[in-house]
Amino acid sequence: MSALRAAQIAVDNKGWIDRAKGICIILVVMMHTALGVEKVLDETGFLHAVVAWTKPFRMPDFFLLSGFLAGGIGALSRRAFIDRRIAHYVYFYLLWLAVLTSLKLAMDGALTVDGFVRALAFGLIEPFSTLWFIYVLPIFMLVARFTQGWLVWPIGMFAAVLHVWAAAIPEGGDYAMSSQVFGWIAPDSAALFLIFFLSGYLGRGLIDHIPGLVRMAPIMAVTILLLWAALHSYAFRVGLTSIPGLTIVFGLLGALAIMIVAVLIERVPAIDWLAYCGRHSLAIYLAFVIPMAASRSLLVGKLGVTQPDLVMITVLACAILFPLVLERLVQSGPLQFLFVRPEWTRLRRTEVRA
Repeated sequence: MSALRAAQIAVDNKGWIDRAKGICIILVVMMHTALGVEKVLDETGFLHAVVAWTKPFRMPDFFLLSGFLAGGIGALSRRAFIDRRIAHYVYFYLLWLAVLTSLKLAMDGALTVDGFVRALAFGLIEPFSTLWFIYVLPIFMLVARFTQGWLVWPIGMFAAVLHVWAAAIPEGGDYAMSSQVFGWIAPDSAALFLIFFLSGYLGRGLIDHIPGLVRMAPIMAVTILLLWAALHSYAFRVGLTSIPGLTIVFGLLGALAIMIVAVLIERVPAIDWLAYCGRHSLAIYLAFVIPMAASRSLLVGKLGVTQPDLVMITVLACAILFPLVLERLVQSGPLQFLFVRPEWTRLRRTEVRA
């Protein structure tokens, strides 16, 4: 096999990840969009059913993929680990905490130095709104780094117990899988989702085989997908997907389903935009709240549009497209630090002369 052919296969084997990430980020933005629009209009739209149906596996899949992509962190040097897996997310959290806090205070007419400092300090303890995912990722990375050898089973069991405990005290209604076991977003989210991150991290060997199996037997994969959809729909309708413990099962099954879908659609050129969204999911996640709030305010407040489905679709499109356009516009200018971590923030290896 030529080196070129081997490289092409390697790329193909990982191409599904971008599509899976694209599906996940769109589902996350969809949830926030539906929640915001329904709160403003006091009406439900068709996205309500979609968001509720995907609740059992939406965030579990996001964390499982994050754990899968974090594979190998145990082999990183301490400096490399801190730089790539801790400082990386800390940088984006602090930056966008400052950006979103400023915008929120400005919209509320309360942007003062004192108010900004207080809100920023509070955001260091209680994650700001949608940024909680970035907040807990370094914690998960740190736990995963120590989940090796004989520690795998006790840490895994501890994560499972934490999840069951957190899932037994739910919060979020039809929309979000969340908990109020501690009454603090960071530990609540860590307790609820650590098991999925570790599943992706520890199960990366098994996950690596899924694309090959799907490509070898696509018809069987579609059959499995249809059976899962029927099972999930029934379990969702009768309330099984919200039973603590079973939440792990349905979260993992849903994550597997998204992986299968991502592999099945990898040869469809018309859906390449989904892979693009996946490759730039961090930019979307960091910035989507700005166009989401602005477009919703414009449509409902200024233009008087009250049809929930129309508002939701328009707001969802704006919330996805604006961050992608913004990232492209600033990628080579002075504002590229919004989405690209500057070199001065990186830990440099000390040069040793012979």
